[in-house]
Amino acid sequence: MKETKENKMSKLNETKRKGINTLIALVVIAIAVYIGFTPLYKVIGGGVPGAVIGSSFGAIFVIILTMYLLNKQTEIEQESKRGEKVFEEKMKIYWDIFESIQSMLEDGKISKEDEMQKLPFVMLKLIAIGNDTVIAAFQKVYDSINHVFNEKPLEDEVIFSEEARIEIMDLLGEFSNECRVDLGVSDEKVQAKLFQATKASIKTSGRLLSTKNADVEEPDNPVTDQAKVSISGGEYEIKRYKKGHIRIFDSNNEICSSSKAILRDVNREHDLGFLEDPHFKHKNTRWIGLEIIKKLNQ
Repeated sequence: MKETKENKMSKLNETKRKGINTLIALVVIAIAVYIGFTPLYKVIGGGVPGAVIGSSFGAIFVIILTMYLLNKQTEIEQESKRGEKVFEEKMKIYWDIFESIQSMLEDGKISKEDEMQKLPFVMLKLIAIGNDTVIAAFQKVYDSINHVFNEKPLEDEVIFSEEARIEIMDLLGEFSNECRVDLGVSDEKVQAKLFQATKASIKTSGRLLSTKNADVEEPDNPVTDQAKVSISGGEYEIKRYKKGHIRIFDSNNEICSSSKAILRDVNREHDLGFLEDPHFKHKNTRWIGLEIIKKLNQ
């Protein structure tokens, strides 16, 4: 049967208590020997009795010292195991946060039935195990996401504006910087200049991703696979080209900018089965697009 957290803490506290008691006994014996050994030795008069008394005191002192050292070693081992477990749990929670928000931003929207249901529990987990600065940093991310949803409270899904996405990414960067210190990767945050440069690179990347995908149809890169599909967001046509590019066209024959988000919606609304694949969200758009075209054409 697995030990509960309370039992583990109780054992650790008991070990600490025993260690303190042993240390007190060790100090008392050391003082007693220091003060009383010479008079006692004079009374006994040396010889064999004196040697026995001296050996006995020495043995008792060594035994108690050994007990103290063993208790201290046990305490250190228990603290180490607890620290490892806490570290693992922190890593898991922090990574879940990054992946959840990554998925949200990649989709370009936030759902009342999905993300908004999960975020409160993420916050509670963080309160249970994170330090105050980490919690405060994520609180800003959470508030920013809530603000996006509060702008259209009657909608089941709200699309992120480019400004909101950039703001959330900035705040998520601050959160990751606090996680770095909390996990002990470094005693300090990333240098301010380096951190600002990283944020600037992320913003540039975000602007590039938000622009419309270029038309790739050329004589040597014709369409090889295609499928039409209807979802709640509209009518779309998914095309795959000879060189592997995936482009999605809307009802006005305009190229959509967020192919992966649309493919996820197609997968979910048409129940194509990819949601059961834990690695689906990590696949690239070319792989996902081709597989979905195949499914739609079956």
